[in-house]
Amino acid sequence: MAGPGELPYKHNLYKGIPVPDFITAERYKELETVHKTRDDDVYIATYQKSGTTWLQHILYELYDRPQVRLLGEQASINDAVPWIQEESQERIDSLLSPRIFKTHDRWDWIVKGDKIKYIYCYRNPKDVCCSYYNHIKRVFVGHYGYSGTISEFFSDIFIKKNASEQGWYWDHVAGWLEQRGNPNILFLTFEDMVDDLKREVLKIVDFLGLECSEEKVDGVVGSSMFDAMSKNPKVNYSWRDGNVKDPNSKFIRKGKVGSWQDELTKEQSDQIDQLTKDLLEIPFDIKIKDTM
Repeated sequence: MAGPGELPYKHNLYKGIPVPDFITAERYKELETVHKTRDDDVYIATYQKSGTTWLQHILYELYDRPQVRLLGEQASINDAVPWIQEESQERIDSLLSPRIFKTHDRWDWIVKGDKIKYIYCYRNPKDVCCSYYNHIKRVFVGHYGYSGTISEFFSDIFIKKNASEQGWYWDHVAGWLEQRGNPNILFLTFEDMVDDLKREVLKIVDFLGLECSEEKVDGVVGSSMFDAMSKNPKVNYSWRDGNVKDPNSKFIRKGKVGSWQDELTKEQSDQIDQLTKDLLEIPFDIKIKDTM
């Protein structure tokens, strides 16, 4: 693990790619050599700012909050559905089954297991770029120490190869989409979740083989709508206020598709469009919506 490089925010490097500075090469090694998978483990995988917390909440509720007996009712979502690379192995081993994990890992980095289920959600890169900028500049300013403008962020971090955490957006999404034939992976998009959340929750229920009544599904959907999530102290990161998080900023900010139109220039938009077409839409025969 190298120390901070020439990038304008605090980070570590793993295999030459930026990762948060609280994630270490030693932890990755531990996951490769010590970590014991369980057949009912579920991983929520995303590029950053692509619906991670949303899915953490949805899955935890669908599974009837499996860590309540261990952690209590008031546990934050990051305690109940932890970022596996961030936590100690002792804590990961202590969790009750079924364990649900959050990760931003690339496919080639993630913990593998024959019966593990993975849910990968991707989001249009324009909204990812703007939300990611807000994340490091305004929300977690105390953690990243970043002071650039959005234009500087775009050119120096987001669009630049392997300058963002977890690497280049297009490599990350492509690496996962190459696994589309894997029956243990469910692919979702942020835009589809915004369009019809109940439809996407039912996909998750079916994929995981859960037995949920319509009343149960409706309850999960209701508690997962934007207004409910933004006011929920167990998921809105208010527990970080005044520490590394600016208490005047919102972690759950807009939850919309197309907010990038207020922040990116036409030239920036066109540059993203070309990369997305060449590296994702044509090779994988998909269409990534950036407005609705």
